[in-house]
Amino acid sequence: MSDSESVFEQPEAEAVTVEIEPEAAAEEVKEPEPEEPPKKAKKPRKPMSEERKQQLRENLKKGRETSLANRRAKAKKKGTFKKAISLEDQEKEEQALEIAQAKIAAAEARKEQREAAKHARAEASEAKELAKQLRVELDELKAERAESKKRKAAIKAEQAEKQKELDEKAAAAQASAEPVPAPKPVLSGRALSRLMRGL
Repeated sequence: MSDSESVFEQPEAEAVTVEIEPEAAAEEVKEPEPEEPPKKAKKPRKPMSEERKQQLRENLKKGRETSLANRRAKAKKKGTFKKAISLEDQEKEEQALEIAQAKIAAAEARKEQREAAKHARAEASEAKELAKQLRVELDELKAERAESKKRKAAIKAEQAEKQKELDEKAAAAQASAEPVPAPKPVLSGRALSRLMRGL
């Protein structure tokens, strides 16, 4: 048998109930208060001489200067690295911007060409309609002119026929009528007086 089988085959232990007396329970619940550790007495510092103080101050000053120089050098390296990265990024961005501007310009040019083509088509259709209207009007004017010419020719023909009839009537009247003597000229007073003197 394996260990797992032996564990499962063991009989279960019966639950054991333990009764605790109330007085004993109260005593166990109380925890002892932690004792404060004893305070260690501080050792008095040895008095420092002025030379030692001055030396420590100079060391502190040197340390601060070197740490400042180191911080500046690191910042400068980081700044130049960032600048180099930013220059490369800037060049890429400028190239991308130029490409985008070229694409936008090409799209606008295509759009303008489409609009111009639409406008040209609209103008062409309007011109065709106008030409058709002008042709219709021209045909109407030609028809009216031809009719007016026909009317004028008919009027002239009627007038010519009337004139012929009048001429024929006048010729017939002259032929049938007796010749009328020419009227005598009326003499003025002077002409009469000369005539009388000449007699």
